[in-house]
Amino acid sequence: MSGLMTRNWSRPAAPDSPAQIAPSLLVVVQNALSMAWRLLQQEVQAGTFSICAATEDEITERLYMILGEFHAAGEAAIPGLSKFETSVREGNMRNFDGRHLDKQPDLAFRPLRGQIPTANSVPAAIFIECKPIDSIHPLPSIYCRAGLIRFVNGDYAWAVDRSMMVGYVRNICSLPGGLATCLSDAQLATELALHGMLQALIPTASGDPVYQSTHERMFCLQGGSTPAGMITVHHLWLSLAQPCETSSCRDNTKKRRRGEPSPKTNANTTT
Repeated sequence: MSGLMTRNWSRPAAPDSPAQIAPSLLVVVQNALSMAWRLLQQEVQAGTFSICAATEDEITERLYMILGEFHAAGEAAIPGLSKFETSVREGNMRNFDGRHLDKQPDLAFRPLRGQIPTANSVPAAIFIECKPIDSIHPLPSIYCRAGLIRFVNGDYAWAVDRSMMVGYVRNICSLPGGLATCLSDAQLATELALHGMLQALIPTASGDPVYQSTHERMFCLQGGSTPAGMITVHHLWLSLAQPCETSSCRDNTKKRRRGEPSPKTNANTTT
């Protein structure tokens, strides 16, 4: 008796290079997250949720549920979202070499079959890491060394060429200055294998700025001998109309543009 797998399918060879994700797909995801953030702020105004008091997981879970509402509503809510399956929160994924089986990106958006050319649809998705940005969650240690680094060392998004970082900004910090100043540290830039400078992308439909950074990946995909190469990470920072605290991140770019010396660190510059 003929088995199902012997009819019209033969197992493809393992890919030796990451799958390419169209930037237009990330635009859809960025718009969805930006709009979900605004609906979440309506809950804040109604007194049913506190972004200032919530943990990272609590904020992400609320956004995740709102994203589910968008997906159920279809194109009327977020144009282009119908190209994706329902988003996944903290779905288990192995790292690049399979030594760690339970890596959990905060969110994953999986495009429908055919949107990302690939031989395996499991690791072919838009993986997102979310981090709060405030005085107790400094940019260098939390956003970069505990978040962004995961896309560089092969923990997350190892089979694709694009991913995303989302910042929940609860103090006074903005793109690109806060992140550019952080990444100007030579040691951190080396740890993150930073390639070039931050680049501006099209803002979200709600007006949130989006930037991208590029990083070199030296690990090889399982069974291959060629390094995975560059990954482009989109950065979307979601802010509040009224910050939770008055601390600010270091932003030397404005001073340098005016020809002034870089500002010294003070008690209010904590991120």
